[in-house]
Amino acid sequence: MTIRAARPRFPALSGLGFRMMVVFGIVLMPLAVLSYVQTRQYQAEAAARAEAAVLGSTMQAANPMIGSILRAQGAVSGLAAALGTLGADQAACQALLSDFLRNPANGDYSFVGYIPRDLQMQCSPQGPRDLSDFPELVEVMDQGEPTVRVNPNGPVSHQSVLIFSHPVSDATGRIVGLVSLSLPHAIIRTKGEEEQGQSRSDALMTFDAEGNLLAASVPLEQAQAHLPVDRSLKALSGSRASSFTAVSTNGAERIYAVVPLASGKLFLLGSWPMTGTDATILQASFPIIAFPALMWLASLLVAQLAAEHQVLRHIRTLRASITSFAAGNRRLPQLDLEGAPHELRSVGRAFERMMESVLHDEAELEDMVHQKEVLLREVHHRVKNNLQLIASIINMQIRKARSPESKGLLKGLQDRVMSLATIHRELYQTTGLTDIRVDELLQSILRQILRMAGNPARPFIVETDLEDIRLTPDQAVPLSLLVTEALTNALKYSSAPPGERPRLRVVLRRRDDCRAEIEIANSLGVSGSRPTLLAGEEAGSGLGEALLRAFAGQLGSSVTREEDSREFRLRFDFLPIALSEAEERLAQNQPEDEPENLPSA
Repeated sequence: MTIRAARPRFPALSGLGFRMMVVFGIVLMPLAVLSYVQTRQYQAEAAARAEAAVLGSTMQAANPMIGSILRAQGAVSGLAAALGTLGADQAACQALLSDFLRNPANGDYSFVGYIPRDLQMQCSPQGPRDLSDFPELVEVMDQGEPTVRVNPNGPVSHQSVLIFSHPVSDATGRIVGLVSLSLPHAIIRTKGEEEQGQSRSDALMTFDAEGNLLAASVPLEQAQAHLPVDRSLKALSGSRASSFTAVSTNGAERIYAVVPLASGKLFLLGSWPMTGTDATILQASFPIIAFPALMWLASLLVAQLAAEHQVLRHIRTLRASITSFAAGNRRLPQLDLEGAPHELRSVGRAFERMMESVLHDEAELEDMVHQKEVLLREVHHRVKNNLQLIASIINMQIRKARSPESKGLLKGLQDRVMSLATIHRELYQTTGLTDIRVDELLQSILRQILRMAGNPARPFIVETDLEDIRLTPDQAVPLSLLVTEALTNALKYSSAPPGERPRLRVVLRRRDDCRAEIEIANSLGVSGSRPTLLAGEEAGSGLGEALLRAFAGQLGSSVTREEDSREFRLRFDFLPIALSEAEERLAQNQPEDEPENLPSA
């Protein structure tokens, strides 16, 4: 179908809303550009002033936190010196640390303990602990220097803590242990907020020279969101104080100030929101030129609202109905085009008429398809019944036959007729009548062969591994006949060593080259008692093998055989044909009574 419409010279400019926005935008664009340039200048000046102010305010705001850290470093250093004079006196060590924690001035600390080199901590007010799972503590002792570490989940306080450690040396200068002191982050943050009364949007953080975050005036989870996204903490550890503006990890623009502490081993990072400073400066000198820019934006908004009210909302309603109908929704929607222009209402009415016509045609087609399926099911059902009747007649002839040769021939013919009946039963039981599941077909044939040709006195052990593969009826007929012949021979000539049951295995798999492969294997007894397989219904006839070759040829395949001391395997593969290819082949002018590739008598 071709949609014909008057093509404007410039389709992009044919919309009313777009034209209005372009006209107003061009008229007011110079004022908008001037306003933007001036605003950017004011923002740059405000950022520079804010960075200088933040650099001066960071140390003042961080005084309580810095004081707590420095006191903790001094306390752990003093404890290390005192413990070095006590030697191995556990009682004196326990009394010293207990007196330290009972001191009201040391109430902020959550843990203190002395850790010897064997990592069996016996001296601690919190009780003895086995720290052999932390061999890194020995490395901290061997460094011979005080360290500060952060533990997000302290074993005593069960909260984020700063751990201050200092090696303990005896009178000879040999390091004999380590004294550790824990300071909860919550204590540091609370003191900072009480001192400065700052909001939760501000953050003061300490980190070491390796870029490890040690403490913050906000929870550590929130502190990560205040860090700059384009600079690492290790890159900020310098010898000089500095300030800069950057975007934080949560996407907000903030002002940062870095101040070195503790001889370059400890650093303080202040993170301040840009809004708190920039807004104040802009209030002092509001750019008057911003008014034309606001007018420019307002004109664009008015044009967009006009186009939205008159056209765009009605087009979206119509588009939603068309898209839903094209996606398969066959419920007739109620198009609400109230207030739309006459042209859009005409399009809506035409679409409703088209939907009604399509639904009417689809209903007729579905009824025709249903009638066809019913007729096809009836045809396959009658063919199956007739084939079963033929098989019953053959069975009557088998009972009247006198010679074993005649009974064998009639028995093979009956198996083949029942195989065809199985195909037609699968066809009229399959939904849609378009294809057949090979795994279900093979299961039906296997059950039928075992029921008709099996020996109750010698039951088989049957193993199946069947994948879900679909076939057209054109391929299912020769496949079922081929499998019937192969299973009949496998049951006839299978054997097993004394004391064991014969085995039968049927495998259906899809190979990587998209071909389907079927393998039928039967167990063998002692080598001297095995007859030649695929020798036909009686010795020397060769009919079974000839049928196998003929049916395999109809599938475009050939039968291969493998044999070892335990089993005999018959294998063939074929390419499943799509339903469309099968229909094209059947559409050719081939006489209905032309024989296919069956063996000649």
